[in-house]
Amino acid sequence: MRNILVSFVALAATGCVIEHNSDPHPDGSISEPVIPRAGSWYYAEITPVSNTCGAQIGQAENGSFAIDQTSATGFRVLPQDGSDPFLCSLSGSAFNCPDRAAGSRDLGTIDATVYYRATAHGTFSNPIRATGSQQATVTCMGTQCNALGVTFPCNFSVNYVIAGA
Repeated sequence: MRNILVSFVALAATGCVIEHNSDPHPDGSISEPVIPRAGSWYYAEITPVSNTCGAQIGQAENGSFAIDQTSATGFRVLPQDGSDPFLCSLSGSAFNCPDRAAGSRDLGTIDATVYYRATAHGTFSNPIRATGSQQATVTCMGTQCNALGVTFPCNFSVNYVIAGA
């Protein structure tokens, strides 16, 4: 049962990247609009920050994704992990993806359905590299949620680096 949780929560592990061509301010932000580069990208490094879900739920994996729609105000990410495409907004060098992933998984063999929602945000440092953070909240409904060994709701957060392929 716990391996099932890892597989669906790991779906929330891909990110977004955009390009910029302006000098950063002392605080690292960029005031000019940033236009994402359409194409292939890689979710390269993951550093756990916090996790109240336990290792069986709060895991993330490296992986590929693509950006296929771009504008000065946002872009669309196509994860290559089976999760749905999602939109991100842009503000200077900063991006925000409020609907990174959401869904549920009926565990079938026990009376428990797990629900998850993930968000992502970050900052671009050059045309093919960004750093950011992803947060996820996981809840459970059913009479056997306690069989999973987790106190719900739980949360986990990871920092990541994403780079152009």
